[in-house]
Amino acid sequence: MRSWGKTRGSRMLLRLALYGGALFVGIPLAFAHVMTRSYRGGSASRPALGYEAVALVSDELKLRAWVAKGDRAKPAAIVVHGLGDNLESYLDHARIFRERGNTVLLVDLRGHGASEGNHTTLGGLESRDVRVAMDHLRKQGLASAGIILMGHSMGSVAVLLAAADQTDVRGVLVEAPYDTYRNTIAHHARLLYGLPGWVPIIPLAIRAAEWKAGFSADSIDAVDAARRIHAPLLAIVDGDDPRMTEPIVRRVVDAHPGPKQLWVASGVDHVGAIFNPDHKKTVTGFLNQHGL
Repeated sequence: MRSWGKTRGSRMLLRLALYGGALFVGIPLAFAHVMTRSYRGGSASRPALGYEAVALVSDELKLRAWVAKGDRAKPAAIVVHGLGDNLESYLDHARIFRERGNTVLLVDLRGHGASEGNHTTLGGLESRDVRVAMDHLRKQGLASAGIILMGHSMGSVAVLLAAADQTDVRGVLVEAPYDTYRNTIAHHARLLYGLPGWVPIIPLAIRAAEWKAGFSADSIDAVDAARRIHAPLLAIVDGDDPRMTEPIVRRVVDAHPGPKQLWVASGVDHVGAIFNPDHKKTVTGFLNQHGL
């Protein structure tokens, strides 16, 4: 009987160890993979009419970019895509600037489209890619009148981080930014998987993601970045978006010390503001108001 009891107890301890390992190691690692996976795929297409291909290098990663040169007396614009997307999807957004005569640069962020990279950090390390794009425009003499940054979702966070403390940024336009990395992971875990914020899986998954992709979650803070941007800010909320809701976007806007505008694009989901009939009017109105 004692031997049987010891065996049974050992089996129970083994099961607890296995279940605990799955819960506190396996699930966080799986979640971290989802958080940091890349979205590379397909061969690079030829540049669209009016654009030329340029090769950028960020942290030794080759990035695909397209540039359409415009009037050097006007600020140059950089348009940045969101998670899982690529530069081709943002040609219509870029057209607004091209019609105004601005130089435009579109870039595939690391781990996306035809750019190199095996991980994504939801805007953290991607902000370095935006900075590299800014430096390219400066070195080519295309940003003598300053730079306008436009970003979407993950790209909006990359743009905000890249714009902080930059004296030649003339305007920042962001659609569906989140506030902080830790907050958005907890928010999406609850929204997509029903996980409450207090469960230890979330901080463990964040720690695993930091280790996997080589970044600091605490450094990805769009609210703090907004405090350090003095160029005019236009922030766009997608009215039917459950992910980056108006209260979340307002945290970014409220932190910004300079001229700012918040527009709620009604009737559209995540990064769908361009399908709202007032999108072009709102964007061009903001640019006109600030002499961009």
